Amino acid sequence: MTVSSAVHPLQQLSASLRDAEAVLVPTDLAAGDVFPAPPGDMLHALCNSPASRAAIARTVANWVPGAEQPAEPLHGLFIMPVSLPRTLAGGRFVVATVLSNALECETIELLSQSASLDARLARSILAAGNPWDRRTAMRLSRIVTALANSESERLASMDAGIQLSAAWEELHLLHSISAEMALGASPMRFVTNILAEVRNTIGCRWTALRVNGPAAQLLNVSNGGIIAEGIEPVAARRILDAVGGIAKSSVVGEDLVVSTVRRDADALGLLAAGDRVVGNGAMSSFERTLIETAASNLAVFLDNARLYRDLDAMFLGALAALVSAIEAKDPYTRGHSQRVALLSRDIAAAAGMPEAVVKQIHIAGLVHDIGKIGVPEIVLRKQGRLDDAEYELIKQHPETGFRILRDIPQFAPILDGVRFHHERFDGHGYPHGISGEDIPLPARVIAIADTFDAMSSTRTYRTARDRGDVLGEMARLGGTQFDPAILKHFFRVDLTEYDAMNAAHGAGLNDPWRKAA
Repeated sequence: MTVSSAVHPLQQLSASLRDAEAVLVPTDLAAGDVFPAPPGDMLHALCNSPASRAAIARTVANWVPGAEQPAEPLHGLFIMPVSLPRTLAGGRFVVATVLSNALECETIELLSQSASLDARLARSILAAGNPWDRRTAMRLSRIVTALANSESERLASMDAGIQLSAAWEELHLLHSISAEMALGASPMRFVTNILAEVRNTIGCRWTALRVNGPAAQLLNVSNGGIIAEGIEPVAARRILDAVGGIAKSSVVGEDLVVSTVRRDADALGLLAAGDRVVGNGAMSSFERTLIETAASNLAVFLDNARLYRDLDAMFLGALAALVSAIEAKDPYTRGHSQRVALLSRDIAAAAGMPEAVVKQIHIAGLVHDIGKIGVPEIVLRKQGRLDDAEYELIKQHPETGFRILRDIPQFAPILDGVRFHHERFDGHGYPHGISGEDIPLPARVIAIADTFDAMSSTRTYRTARDRGDVLGEMARLGGTQFDPAILKHFFRVDLTEYDAMNAAHGAGLNDPWRKAA
């Protein structure tokens, strides 16, 4: 618990003791007067004078821990030990009073001179206040002990509440972080959300992450780059550079808390929060624990994201092999799957579909024709129109593709796009003849991209059609072959990248599809 200069946690006890003609005094000489009294409070001024504080410190230094007894550091200056939890009370204290026995001796002159007060006035005011004497001092000691015990219980209860609040804040932060830790989630979005959550939970003006090592490539920033919330990255860099290397979570000064983001031997970054604006404004072990929790979860997420990225690259490599297998059977459709995937992705994005769905549709576009592996090459390479029997073979490729992929768990989200991409909105498609919104959304998207590319590229039996004719035909097919709601998004797609890819495929360039993936 951090002690505020505005309201000390022992203020209530100090007031109770003052009503009993006693003063709560810190034993640490550097602590100053932590319970300022109104002008004219002579007893408070004398007990907090430099001479009194020095005498008290010497006596306390000689006390045996656990066996402290009331004492007189100076003749008539009576002090009593109080047992209070130091971490909650903000330090060690004694209770002091000036006994009536001191009124006629040199102690009053010494304390008055040290406090820059008039000794005669001090004697007069203290005498009028009915001071304690040696005979009644032990009764005062018992009163002090009772008040201190009561205050200890109050502070312990307050601390339990603070600890409960701290646990709640940490649980809230953990819940917020775990909600963001979906496999495949955007690393940059996760980081910015974490910075916002930490900033909100701690109640500070800014948070920042200095990115190091493997995390830099994952987040697409330079090594040592800054991602910040509530502060300019340049300003955050200056602060974190001044901090230097930190091996663990730390409170730096009063308004900065930092924690390393580390996973095994890899240092991934430094997480920081600064300028707290709630409470007393100071960072404490509570805020250090919160940012340490956030840094630990951030490290886990970044490490998992790195593994996911590697698995994703391996998955795309497997897709490349599948697409190559299709193209090996039908060189005249070289690049068709990549172009359909690109267009499908762009249509889905233009329609405002979630990022995960856009990616699934893109992958489905890459393998939508995988079932053509089961079609004889003589049919695929035939120049001219297909006869009825050959066309029936072609019509089986969506179902064949579905059967090829259905036992691979990673392909489950894209099966509908493969199986139903030749269905028509009016129900006259194949292989199942379903219609309207009964056709899964990915298949309705891929159908548009597939048809557009078929008309826009050269095949064994014809050359590519003029762009204006193709777009006119696409518009005419809205509501019959295509879902008109999705078709309108197709017409918003910028075809520049598609045209470049089509030209590259036509010129025989190798593997441009990887750039689109």
